[in-house]
Amino acid sequence: MFASGCTTDMKEIQTLNYATAIGVDYKDGKYYIYTQLVGLASVAKTEGQSAPPQTFVSRAEGKTFIDAFFEVYQTGQERFIWAHITSIVLSEAVLEQGIENVFDGLTRYYEFRLTPWVFATKEPLDEVLTTLGFFDQSALETLLHNPQRIHKQSSIIRPIRLHQLARELFEPAQTTYLPYISIMEDKWQKNQESEPKLALEGAFFIEANSYNGAYTLEQLKGLRWLTPETKRASVLVPNEEDADFLAVIDRFGADISMTEGDTPTFSVVFNTEGLVSNQLDGLDQLKQMEEETSKSIQKEIEELFQLSIETKTDFFNFQHLLYREHPHKWKQFTKNDLLQEGKLENVTVNVKLRHTGAFKNKMVQVED
Repeated sequence: MFASGCTTDMKEIQTLNYATAIGVDYKDGKYYIYTQLVGLASVAKTEGQSAPPQTFVSRAEGKTFIDAFFEVYQTGQERFIWAHITSIVLSEAVLEQGIENVFDGLTRYYEFRLTPWVFATKEPLDEVLTTLGFFDQSALETLLHNPQRIHKQSSIIRPIRLHQLARELFEPAQTTYLPYISIMEDKWQKNQESEPKLALEGAFFIEANSYNGAYTLEQLKGLRWLTPETKRASVLVPNEEDADFLAVIDRFGADISMTEGDTPTFSVVFNTEGLVSNQLDGLDQLKQMEEETSKSIQKEIEELFQLSIETKTDFFNFQHLLYREHPHKWKQFTKNDLLQEGKLENVTVNVKLRHTGAFKNKMVQVED
């Protein structure tokens, strides 16, 4: 029997290093790369008892982003496969430095795909990459690798893939943002001992490759109503301190328009549907509930615009709207010109609550 001439190039899959996530930091003129490897035995679906989760994280440095990867190879023991990366985590220092070098490296090497989720953090990257899921699941079963699962249940900050980030990052006058993840030490316990878990903390904003700061979920409550990717969101009405009921919004339609004239002003119309998930006290008339829900959402949107004015961060992307609709006027107005009192001329919120609880199990329509 003759042996195939190409067998020497064949590798057993268990002998290869499958990178599943990378973290990127920048300090003192050097890039630091953190590479996450997850043990295949803890991921594979096999009969009998599965192996405990194993997560390896390497740390390497280099003068450029790609240069750091060549240091990873020195201790890799076996060939690295980069095509299975599903998450990229950037430090705040990388955002401050500018992510052009990182993006250039990711798109030049053929094994890197444009589909990984992209996050940013202020936490140590090695700790982020070694935080596990529940019930001895691997690090792949976390927010880092599957953010869309939680986003469908509670849409706070939309997840973003690398190709979407690239499109928004290089689009003129557009402000984009990355989900801000942190490590929560005190929310979960395992056998009465604290169990750290990844959590959404807020978002990091970028405009024209320039870092515009990080903001908390509390500051960004109004952003979810303007985001097309929002699937499901809750709001306490009339406010969190003195709530009468909880409204869950699951159908969205936001439109930001610009008025014609020498000086542009903007309006937001938000049409939505939802249901009353939890009635605490007070209101019991559906029409009044809809009105109060509209006021609560309108307040969150207006507060977000106030934050835009204070921080000069274009959360509403007014600049990009002006660029698309009136490019000849775009260069006449700076961001500061658009983020002023009175520029958000009108906010209209229309809410329809379909029913007031599952017990009735029927649709409730509001008469005109």
